[in-house]
Amino acid sequence: MINSSKLISCNFKNIHLFTYYLNYDIDCLNCSLIKERIEKTGILKNVVMFYIFLLNKFKFLQKILKNNSLSKFIFGLIILLYESNIVETDLASIKSKKKFDQTEFKSSEIFDVIVVGSGPGGSLAANEVIKKYSKVLLIESGDNFKQNSVQHHSYLQTKLQFKNEGMTFCLGNIPMIYAEGSTLGGGSEVNSGLYFKLVNPYKTKLLKASNLNIEEWSIAEKEIEHSLSVQNDPNFDINSSNSALHIGSLKNNFDSNEIPRWKKYNPTEQHQSMQVTYIKSALEKGLKIITGRTVTKIDNSKKEFISIYTVDSNNKKFEYKSKKVVLSGGTVGTPKILKKSKLISGRVNFNFHPMFRMVAENKNEINTGDLFPPIQSWTKDKVHKFGYSVSTYPYIKATLASLGNNDVKNDLKNLACFFSTTTLDSSKGRLIFAKDNTIPFIYIRKRDREKIKQGFKLLHKVLEKGGASEIWPKSPDKLSPMTTVHLFSSLPLFKNDQIGENGELKSDSRIKISDGSILPVAPWGNPQAVIMALNLILIRKWMNKFE
Repeated sequence: MINSSKLISCNFKNIHLFTYYLNYDIDCLNCSLIKERIEKTGILKNVVMFYIFLLNKFKFLQKILKNNSLSKFIFGLIILLYESNIVETDLASIKSKKKFDQTEFKSSEIFDVIVVGSGPGGSLAANEVIKKYSKVLLIESGDNFKQNSVQHHSYLQTKLQFKNEGMTFCLGNIPMIYAEGSTLGGGSEVNSGLYFKLVNPYKTKLLKASNLNIEEWSIAEKEIEHSLSVQNDPNFDINSSNSALHIGSLKNNFDSNEIPRWKKYNPTEQHQSMQVTYIKSALEKGLKIITGRTVTKIDNSKKEFISIYTVDSNNKKFEYKSKKVVLSGGTVGTPKILKKSKLISGRVNFNFHPMFRMVAENKNEINTGDLFPPIQSWTKDKVHKFGYSVSTYPYIKATLASLGNNDVKNDLKNLACFFSTTTLDSSKGRLIFAKDNTIPFIYIRKRDREKIKQGFKLLHKVLEKGGASEIWPKSPDKLSPMTTVHLFSSLPLFKNDQIGENGELKSDSRIKISDGSILPVAPWGNPQAVIMALNLILIRKWMNKFE
């Protein structure tokens, strides 16, 4: 029964219809957190709120619309929150675990280089420029939580270390949710650490498009792999893993391999994120760091220095000055800053990896809470790719809810999430700039939609042949909601006539880009290794060329 007296104190009591349908007790903290999450969905917020209002107002709509896509989205949020067992003390204790105190600087101080963004591209760049310049500042919009203070793949992590709490959407003919890290270390702190090296034909395409040779690329890759301790898990054996993905892929004559991680295993396991590698190295050389500051504008009108304007979470404004600037705000963030600063003009398109998820039961695999074997498989033509997705118990239930299954009676220890992704022929995204908002919009063409459906069916077939006893969605003809973690190529090298060969602005070579936005082609795998290798080569060329 719903406790009506408790509902009165909830500031989002309309969610109780969904909560009640899932057989959860009403919890005011979770109701508040659900409202916060929905408010992070940008322009979709009004649609979702109005939808919830309608279902509360008109009871006859509840049965009709319970399997609507919006209902499935809300069910997923509720399950994720309630299964994660969030309490108020969790939020308070995590927020207190900051790594270091902020140091403020005089407004008259002029740095040699300011790096904006601390993801793989930014951290690597900061570690390079600090070798040459004595006064380097790194500005990060997210907070500076100490590594391992926030549980990996938890709800708290999405709330504290993701932009918009993981609720960032691309609009379009197939709406897509995507994730962006917003914390010191960027995406390296929140992803699984898979190190995916370029494979042909994409390697040949990228090197040609970047005007690079295989020797310099191989040298950069080896240097990065050494810095990040890239290696296979010594405790994992792909052939004895009982993986439905691996077994089914081999039976379908697909390539199935273990993907190494950037991770140390001895004497203890440690995720080799930017915090403990490149940022740590740069701090030892004298790097200064400011977190919790969002860059709003760059003014390059003066020859002596460039002004960078920022705001904190309280909308307090700060100005920093530098002789050179490296922008590493990401595929959406970097062009947004440049557009607002009137440093680029024209249309901004981008590329992306579409990902569709399945859940499967396999009696031979044991999920201890986050089954994530580092296994991925490709079709022989390298068009379709399959792998494991986050499989904590809350995420499994939330993923099933997004597929229309709200009443899970299966043993979660035998369930895992999987993804299918497909190379696209001609579909692109576009960034729409409207006042202070930047809206990613995608349109997937008919030919690519058919390819995506083919890949989804192949994953279903792989899991069936791999021994899965049950698969959701039941029919491979019904796609799951689209998600992705990989956006890139919004300002591609040699394709955008405003960007120089090293990622610098042609209009002002003092300003350089060092992130995934300059990838000239799709890498069709986790792009972190590719982003780092490309930008390591280019940051060195930029420093040598523009003294």
